[in-house]
Amino acid sequence: MAPTDDNVSWWQPCSNAVREAAPAVPAFHPGEEAALWREITATAVAAPQSRWARWRPVAAGVVAAVALGGAGAATASVISAHTGRGPVDTEDVELGGPGERLDPAAPDFAAVLDTTTADIAFPSVQARTRALAWETDDLSSDPEPSLVSAGAVRLWTSGHALCAWSNTWAVALRDGDDDAAKRSAAVILSARTWPPIRDTDPDLANQSEFAWLPDLERAVRDRDPSAAKDALSTDGSCLPGLAPQLGLGPR
Repeated sequence: MAPTDDNVSWWQPCSNAVREAAPAVPAFHPGEEAALWREITATAVAAPQSRWARWRPVAAGVVAAVALGGAGAATASVISAHTGRGPVDTEDVELGGPGERLDPAAPDFAAVLDTTTADIAFPSVQARTRALAWETDDLSSDPEPSLVSAGAVRLWTSGHALCAWSNTWAVALRDGDDDAAKRSAAVILSARTWPPIRDTDPDLANQSEFAWLPDLERAVRDRDPSAAKDALSTDGSCLPGLAPQLGLGPR
């Protein structure tokens, strides 16, 4: 905000002091600038993208509300990730997702996550293990992890599964294995019927976390791996290693 006549007398000395205290920043040499951009590009490819934002901040709000109520489950005495608590109203479902609130701070969180997502099929045990390990580490890495809804983790895991299936499909196309490509394509094209996706937003409208799914479906029908990569690149489903054939993460 620009200073007014009433406050300029104190503002101007402060402004001068800040300017004078600013350190000199040398300009990049061309080689240094190129090296920096190479590092930024490599990091952007190798690191998992941020997960969907719609439900992510809400868990912290849920924890804050619970803590203020004096019934927090995320304490040193946590025994199980199962809290027995669900959303309190429609708004809570919209903001935090459906289902029981799970506690990532609990020692059995990885096991609870495994059973909670058991019906979500992956093309391999390795892909499923990688996805669940990442979710477990990501959700429990904070010193005071936020509660997260079962619906949210099921939705995120479905996204990881779709990424892995897309990679299997792309590999089959590369190898000329029509039968394998058709099997993988059928799984991807059935994703709209998966309960975690169907129960969240069957029309994939509004603020759906899976608004990119129609683009992926179109790419699969057109047998276009490049378009599939573009669709999957718009969200946080493809963790490093889940879709190397599509160029999403290292092999």
